[in-house]
Amino acid sequence: MLRRDFIKTMLASGMFCSTGVLPMLGRVANAAGFPAIGGRVLVNIMLSGGPDMRHLLPPEFNPDVNSYGYSYWKAKAEAHSIAQSTAEYQSRWDNDYYHIDGVVNKFGILKKCGWLKRMWDAGNVAVISNAIGGDTRNHSHCRAVMNQGNIDSKLNDLERSGWGGRLAAYSGGNVVALTRTPEPFAYGPHPYDHDKHDNRNLVGAGNTRDMTLYNVNDPLSESNSAQLSRSLSAYYAALGESVSGGSIYSALIELEHQIRAFGEPIDDRLATVPVPDSITGLINGVLSDPNIGEQIRNLHDCYVCSDILSMRVASLAVDGWDTHTRQRDVIEPKLEDLFGDGKALDVLYQELSQDAIDNTVFVIGGEFGRQLCANGGNGTDHGSGTSILIIGTAVQGGIYGDMFPEDELNIMHEPSPEIVGLTTVDSIYKVISDWVQPGAGNTVIPYSSGSLVEENVSLNALFI
Repeated sequence: MLRRDFIKTMLASGMFCSTGVLPMLGRVANAAGFPAIGGRVLVNIMLSGGPDMRHLLPPEFNPDVNSYGYSYWKAKAEAHSIAQSTAEYQSRWDNDYYHIDGVVNKFGILKKCGWLKRMWDAGNVAVISNAIGGDTRNHSHCRAVMNQGNIDSKLNDLERSGWGGRLAAYSGGNVVALTRTPEPFAYGPHPYDHDKHDNRNLVGAGNTRDMTLYNVNDPLSESNSAQLSRSLSAYYAALGESVSGGSIYSALIELEHQIRAFGEPIDDRLATVPVPDSITGLINGVLSDPNIGEQIRNLHDCYVCSDILSMRVASLAVDGWDTHTRQRDVIEPKLEDLFGDGKALDVLYQELSQDAIDNTVFVIGGEFGRQLCANGGNGTDHGSGTSILIIGTAVQGGIYGDMFPEDELNIMHEPSPEIVGLTTVDSIYKVISDWVQPGAGNTVIPYSSGSLVEENVSLNALFI
């Protein structure tokens, strides 16, 4: 990457803010490999577009035409690309879903998501049913609500901080954005303006294998690249000695020094830890979306460098969940990419240290849900309520909320029927924040005035 392109990229991504202050560096570990995790870590995966989570977790088929298990499959048959017949409903349920017993509402897990099923069996998956952020069905507004953790946010409140950025700041560490452009979830709090954000605690890590200014470490190399690298380093060092503190160039010189000080320890560490072959495979053909593999590589590298990065929050995102048409063809490859055997999260778990696994929780969901009925185009349209997955060894697995409320039978065939939101996301995020950093919840999620938790649901039981 050209030096000017690196600086432009970092400015755009928020690796450092306009003040020229870089994110806080941690103390570099002496041991090679994975350092000890300095604190609990939240990994947020935004499923952009609004996923139909009931496609992943549908109710058990029931031949009783008056039951929920019959009404669901009849209403969603086209979205599953099956014919309208009892035999087709039964076949789809029997052949394509694991059957989950031992819960009030029997449900399935898509068989393409074997890792998720194993995590469920281990008691490490919590499903928060009937969750809701914004109720407008507007992508931009509802994503702002989810990213900010503030159900009072309006459509134009797009410059506010994200709850991930606030949590990292409260925890005394950094939020690492593993996407090519940081998600607003990762924006840090502004010191005095509630409607703005400040990214001094945000590390842009869209490519962890290219985190600093170009450098050739071999002092004996006579290649053009090596000579250019040495010349640039010497130029800025000499310039720093020749300009006064009041010079317009002093800020640039300091910034160049800080970028090198920030990126070079990361490059040095990663030079001793090759990308595992299993993760390279995610980028080179194992997944239908190689960008997911790139983010998994970035996340793996951030655990290798967690002591340098002071990582307390990580931000990932997967696009393409707005399934108005061809839902089965579109959504199932993405679900398999994330949750399948030998796919993204399974491979990551195999490569991480146990310490990293035990101190990490994944939060996975989109900006809203889908409607209860297919739309006639083999897809589903925007709805409000949805489900959020929380995964980790510290999670008290189970179902939090009524997965398939009987009241939905009364609206199933009305125009635009949707899941009714009963638990607001701010209530969920507050509990998660307290797990990551005890006492953080009320500071990280301070704004909302209409927080709700579904009757008979205790989010305080979410973690062991």
